[in-house]
Amino acid sequence: MVKLAIEGRQRFVHLVHRGLNLSGFFDAADRTLAGLVQFDSSCWLSLDPATLLPTSHFTREIGSDHLMELAANEFLEDDVNKFAGLARAARPVAILSKATRGELQRSPRFTRVLAPHGYEDGDELRATFLAGESAWGCVALHRRRGRFEDRDAEVVVDLAGCIGEGIRRAILSTVRAADDGELDQPGLILLRGDDSVESMTPAANRWIGEMFDSTADSSTLPLIVISVANKARRACAGLSEEMASLRVPRVTGGWFLLHASLLPGDGPDRVGVMIDPVREPQIAALIVDAYGLSQREREVTRLVLHGLSTRDLADELHVSAYTVQDHLKSIFAKVGVRSRRELVAQLFFHHYAPRLENGATPGSNGWFADGH
Repeated sequence: MVKLAIEGRQRFVHLVHRGLNLSGFFDAADRTLAGLVQFDSSCWLSLDPATLLPTSHFTREIGSDHLMELAANEFLEDDVNKFAGLARAARPVAILSKATRGELQRSPRFTRVLAPHGYEDGDELRATFLAGESAWGCVALHRRRGRFEDRDAEVVVDLAGCIGEGIRRAILSTVRAADDGELDQPGLILLRGDDSVESMTPAANRWIGEMFDSTADSSTLPLIVISVANKARRACAGLSEEMASLRVPRVTGGWFLLHASLLPGDGPDRVGVMIDPVREPQIAALIVDAYGLSQREREVTRLVLHGLSTRDLADELHVSAYTVQDHLKSIFAKVGVRSRRELVAQLFFHHYAPRLENGATPGSNGWFADGH
């Protein structure tokens, strides 16, 4: 079991550094995980870190009707093992049969979605994947017969951080295709096998000038950029299980997150180094524009979508519970809903579900427009 866990982690570390796009990463992650945990179908979702609402999906043996039924359960019904709850949990992986103490009929998701689709003798394992403090994706694994065990959950727990990093990288690779003139847009440097620069986006050139690095004036690139590129090469060669990611102080305050992946194409050991200005996730511009939310209402909405209670909201925002209620009333009036559940459902089904069903990818048509 220990050997299998080590081999599984090595496979995912290699996968993270392959520079795959989002659908490619989900496909490869699904196939790799299937070699470690037995399941009959799966549903992978990328998440908007600001709202925890799904932005794209990859499914195996699950139809679109099944997907929307799972979404309706997630946002409209009380149930166990919700993805937003797992994102806040110390252990972001849970098994349905364990959460219901073996009485799966206690779960509306089981009785109304899973059982009618042929899983009446089976089980579900769910996980939310974080990179840093932000949730970037999640997965639901299903068995038609038999229960998931604690050892299955432990495998996913061990891999969760690695998978979260892979999803984040795949999403940012898509986001960088947007207008590079946007403020705080991630920058990309392409390096040849000898570490010479093949190309560099304007944003990357700008961010290099804001890095604290003692070698910045003595070479074309700061040594730290070369270092993270070499970490990616070692990881892909199976020589290291270390993730090719580094945090670098920013001269103007805050941090940069550097991460590197090998790139397909001509020439061995070509590496892409992404320079990402770290900042707080924000509600997407499409929601702000649609409802005219103020800055404070935007923040309250974000925290509601993350599942915080009124007391937790008050503590987070350093205001009274009465002030939180006033903000909620204003938000409900602007959005045209009467409760938190209706708020979450409205934002998902009106702004995220159509793009999810149509296959829109993060980074297109407004996804993560105000940061990530």
